[in-house]
Amino acid sequence: MQEKTKVTFFGTEAAIPELGGETASFVINDDVMVDTGWNIVDNLRRQGIDPGNIRYLLFTHMHHDHYISLPSFLYYFLIKNKDLSGLKILGPAEDLEPIMHHTLEFLFLNRKFYPDRSYPVIVPLTPGDSYEDDRFLLETTTSLHPVQALCYKYNDKHTGKTVTFTGDTAYHEPIIELAKDTSLLIHEATYGATPANPLKNGGLHSSAMDAAEVAKAAQVQQLALIHGLRHNNEASVQAAQAIYSGPVLWPEKDQTIWL
Repeated sequence: MQEKTKVTFFGTEAAIPELGGETASFVINDDVMVDTGWNIVDNLRRQGIDPGNIRYLLFTHMHHDHYISLPSFLYYFLIKNKDLSGLKILGPAEDLEPIMHHTLEFLFLNRKFYPDRSYPVIVPLTPGDSYEDDRFLLETTTSLHPVQALCYKYNDKHTGKTVTFTGDTAYHEPIIELAKDTSLLIHEATYGATPANPLKNGGLHSSAMDAAEVAKAAQVQQLALIHGLRHNNEASVQAAQAIYSGPVLWPEKDQTIWL
């Protein structure tokens, strides 16, 4: 049995990553994937993880950069004769089901070529819902974004560690309560060390300072910043450290954190 909770970041950049980079996506304990980024299959295989062994795919929200490589991920199951019914896909109820329907039936996979193959289990969630299996408990609250978005708290039953992650969001106080005392808070910091301007924040994103305020108020054990421009990483960490006294990092591509 694995004695620690493992979080591996495949990418931490914004919607269009720099060459060789990847947008925000990561995997927990090698089988719970959070958002797909642009290149989920390559990212998993590079870490020695068979994509067909992913048990859960969690979507924070359904903007394209967070699910763009979903078709290739599902196709991997089909071409490798993996059982799709063993995969559970969770995400915001307003958008998850229609996007999954079109992905599976029409826009890419064209189910007529695989008439006898199984479907993944689709689990639509609304903010405040929870989901539990034998290894973890997921809790949710709302994120503040132009589409329905979820902030999740992953409670690892084997280790007692918790990972709270926001997806894309502006500063949002309900996240503080969900993240209370969490082992690791993964919070977006699109604006880096530049304060989010409420009058120009139509995309509803956060700065590193916003993330740090959440981490401080929630008394989390450490803070990881994601979803920003690579050249802002160092300044973002410094800006967050001026507010939040715990460890702050901007994870590198393929970096693993053990909790």
